[in-house]
Amino acid sequence: MSAMTKERMNLTGGALVPQLVQEMMDAGAEFPPSSAGDSSELGKMRAVYVATGELVGSFPRPVDRKGSNSRLDDLTLRFIDKLGERLAFERSGTRLYEAFLGKVIASEQRMGAVEPEVVEHFLGEEREHFLILHQVIAGIGGDPTAVTPAADIATVANIGVLQVMTDPRTTVDQCLSVLLHAELIDNECWATLIKLAEDQGHQDMVKEFKQALKAEKEHLDTVRAWSMTGMLLGAGGRGPGRGAVSATTD
Repeated sequence: MSAMTKERMNLTGGALVPQLVQEMMDAGAEFPPSSAGDSSELGKMRAVYVATGELVGSFPRPVDRKGSNSRLDDLTLRFIDKLGERLAFERSGTRLYEAFLGKVIASEQRMGAVEPEVVEHFLGEEREHFLILHQVIAGIGGDPTAVTPAADIATVANIGVLQVMTDPRTTVDQCLSVLLHAELIDNECWATLIKLAEDQGHQDMVKEFKQALKAEKEHLDTVRAWSMTGMLLGAGGRGPGRGAVSATTD
């Protein structure tokens, strides 16, 4: 029996207890909802809160190097917002690769596909990208320690990915799936940030951002290859540079 199936029986399917499923359905018919309706009422309630105009977070007040308050135009503020988003994402990316490195080193099921030294290299690049963004934000009058609205949303969106990665029960292959998800987003957002920097004439930033995107593309290609190799090996297929692998059975 393979490692994926030998741990314990999955009891979530209704097909295992058809009589109980039928009893549940009979009870639903005997005791219907206390009132008629659907999700439209929930939608109406949500619309009330949407109409209030309350937004996620706020734009931090810029502070110049002398500590006095200064004003930035709306376009620059929105650019700083997106820079803050990438800063938050790269911070999460650093934690993601730290957790993944620990998972790879500790796992006995990585099937030779993932090289810990490559993971450590990618971890260093994620940290480097964070530091670059930190410096860039400060250089145009922003506060890199402040959480912008887009940074707030990015952080919340990454919570699930980090939870999967740090769960001691998840396998390397399962973690590769969420890492691939994160890298796809990261590549797309770096491309967007490059376009914004070009539109505002920050050619110095464009050069650095393009280098970051080049590294992130390497991350994406590598993680995609690892993920595919893991699936093929786990299914008894062929991985790069390996012969046929049969699923282990008891």
